[in-house]
Amino acid sequence: MDPQDQELLDKQLRYLHVAPRRNGVVIATIVAVFLGGIIIAAPWPSRAKPAPSAANPQIASALIDAPSSLRQ
Repeated sequence: MDPQDQELLDKQLRYLHVAPRRNGVVIATIVAVFLGGIIIAAPWPSRAKPAPSAANPQIASALIDAPSSLRQ
């Protein structure tokens, strides 16, 4: 970049003012949203684990550690 390009860039960016980032505010907002989601979701009951299907007895028996009557 030559001096003329640098001068032109300085003129273009002269009126551009970027506010400093406030990392503490960003982190606090992320934590607040996360905790709010946990607090809102806590009263809802968790779904019970579905019972294994007897459509495939080998898989069902492996899941519940019971012998299958249809094993070959």
